[in-house]
Amino acid sequence: MKKSTYLIVLLFLCCSIFSALPAQSNKENFETLKKINEKVILLLSEHKYSEITILFAPELQMQLGSANLEQVWNMLNSKFGAYKSTGTSIEKVTAEKITALTEINFENESFDLSTSLNEGGLLNSFNILPLSNKTPWLNPLYGQERNTKKTNINVGKVDPLLAELLSPKKDEKKAIIVFVHGSGPNDMDETLGPNKFFKDLAYGLANRCIASLRYKKRTYDYPVAMAKKQFEITIDDEVTNDAVLAIQKAKSLGYKKIFLAGHSLGGHMAPKIADQERVDGVIILAGNSSPLVELLVPQFEYLFKNDSTSGITEFQLNAIKTQVETVISRKYDKDTHPMMLPLSMSAIYWKSLEDYLPIKIASKQKLPYLVLNGSRDYQVDVAQAKAWRNGNSNKFSRTRIFEGLNHMFINGSGICLPTEYEKVGHVDLAVIEEIKIWIEGLN
Repeated sequence: MKKSTYLIVLLFLCCSIFSALPAQSNKENFETLKKINEKVILLLSEHKYSEITILFAPELQMQLGSANLEQVWNMLNSKFGAYKSTGTSIEKVTAEKITALTEINFENESFDLSTSLNEGGLLNSFNILPLSNKTPWLNPLYGQERNTKKTNINVGKVDPLLAELLSPKKDEKKAIIVFVHGSGPNDMDETLGPNKFFKDLAYGLANRCIASLRYKKRTYDYPVAMAKKQFEITIDDEVTNDAVLAIQKAKSLGYKKIFLAGHSLGGHMAPKIADQERVDGVIILAGNSSPLVELLVPQFEYLFKNDSTSGITEFQLNAIKTQVETVISRKYDKDTHPMMLPLSMSAIYWKSLEDYLPIKIASKQKLPYLVLNGSRDYQVDVAQAKAWRNGNSNKFSRTRIFEGLNHMFINGSGICLPTEYEKVGHVDLAVIEEIKIWIEGLN
């Protein structure tokens, strides 16, 4: 995908409604949306904009008229070449709605048309977004589906999250792992490009008699609701609270041992999660031991130095340094504008992370910790992993660094860059075996 895709995101989310929790999949709804999307793209190509707005719910008609559609379509054709074709469609299911993403191909770039329906069968959202990766996930050799059993469940009672229990076909309920995502709005698989980190782990472990619970992150499952209160969200709203609910759900399923596995930001918050809801062990998957804010400048400097396609300028690098220093020095308050702070996150969010020292909490828990990291991980480097060793004295705690693996624990070589995650890969088998052996050793 060309870099211009990341620089121009045409977002027209004009109306969205809240409805009852949808089924995990609604084939009829998706097929209807797919046909509507194809019709809309055809009408756009024929410049019949007023015929498109007839398909809109009244609220959407008020905010997105035919003149707006014409302006956007002309701009796309002008900047990316003439419209060529309509591509494949995929379904996206969240607790708020079912969405269809349909590929629109221009001469020099492709995008997705994203829409959803209200209860009356009219479009209540209309987005033109950067092209999503539609490569189907294939089971790795170590994670055959025939040996597993999948059950759709919910996590939490109020605004519940869509989740999945994946267990061995003959489930003796010996052990279950609850997966906690990294930063950003993640689905239950922690999908990145064509890769699905948590899904690889879940199927690999289920083939080794270990069940798992994966849930959709609240920022993914309830994007509209979370966007409305984006300047009020704390780290607990984003991560901790739902992880606690997921552990409680796992406990209700009758498993003898409950383990928490946090990736990246999820690993960083794992000690706090385990402090609120006891587990039998914690697995840190490339989780930072240092404060989150301290990781940002090294990450931006790495990309500035090594990735010429990143688009990061020296001006932007200096800006992030200033924003980070503002947080570290605590020269901000609840009224500081998010644009003055790292990642444009609110002051309330950064305040909720102040004084959080995961190693200090872990050292008091006396829980076994398994800390895993890849040697080629530039987001959370090896030094971060090694620092966890000083945070827990349990005799079963251990740290292992896997040579050649990146932040997603996929094998590679050379300097790791973001484009590496656009290639199909799978979690290295050694990671799954390490988790299995460690859990078995605790019994």
